[in-house]
Amino acid sequence: MGTAMYAVEGMVCESCMAAVLENVRSIAGVTVAAMDFVSGGRSPLIVTSRTTVGANAIRDAVEHVGFGVPSPRGRERHDRGSAPPAQGGDTHPVPVEVVSCVEGASS
Repeated sequence: MGTAMYAVEGMVCESCMAAVLENVRSIAGVTVAAMDFVSGGRSPLIVTSRTTVGANAIRDAVEHVGFGVPSPRGRERHDRGSAPPAQGGDTHPVPVEVVSCVEGASS
């Protein structure tokens, strides 16, 4: 299972976010897709999958509903450690650790 984070640009309402999430969740292998809406900015999209899902598949799903996923540039590209260079227009998503919080839970 893997988790990756993307930035989605161009959304202006929560209906935009719902369309992106619906399309990303329809990709084979995606088990969870969640995002925080940032009007007019870059909204973080976190995708968890049981199989490897390429960045191009995520980008295509987002672009299909009219929004963009920018390619990593500058510093972001260098922060990927020993990841192989992007080939054929594919970019490598930034791996993230996801921590869940359950409201009302006590330890």
